[in-house]
Order: sequence, then C-alpha cells, then structure tokens
Amino acid sequence: MDKRDAVRVPVELAARCRLTADGNFVAGLVEDVSKSGLFLRVDSSDIEAGTEGELDLDLPGEETLRLQVRIVRVEEAPRAGVALKFSGDPLRARVPLANFIMKRHQSGY
Repeated sequence: MDKRDAVRVPVELAARCRLTADGNFVAGLVEDVSKSGLFLRVDSSDIEAGTEGELDLDLPGEETLRLQVRIVRVEEAPRAGVALKFSGDPLRARVPLANFIMKRHQSGY
C-alpha cells in the first residue's frame, strides 16, 4: 500500500541538481513528481541520502524552477536514481509546480 500523502504523476522532465556537499552537478530525468518531492533518474553511485542541494527543474511552458531539495533515498540498478524531498522553499515558490501537477493529474497524464 502506498503511504504517500501527495499525488504523484509520471513525467519526463529534464533536471539538474547541485549537491551542496561537494558542489557537483548531476543531470537526469525526473520520472515522477508530487507537491512534496520527485524521483530523479541519475547515476547514484556517489550520492548519499541526507545530502541537500538545489534542483533546477525545466517545466514545459514555464521558467526553470530552482528548488531546495534533500535526498531521502538512493536507489541502485536497475532503477538508479534518487528520491528528493522539497525543503526550505516557501509554498509560493512551488506554485508553478503545483499547477503543472494538477493539470497532468486532471488530464490523466
């Protein structure tokens, strides 16, 4: 049973994340997104849970969003990537993301 309290919608969005622990950027593809976080498919071999960073998310028809994130889970093969939780941003900073999720969810993806 899925215990998430937020609707997740499948997407394919380009994103870049600057990890504050080492300042490195990782680029990947967002697989799903909700109002509280997302899953980013990246090479996760050098990434640790608990790391914080800034995510640049390219939403279609919108400016690139820059959001504060924390890595809550790291997954290896066959689904290499990281689960990110949004952190530190005022809710108004995520309004374009919430609107995007609502449109995708209402359209049946």
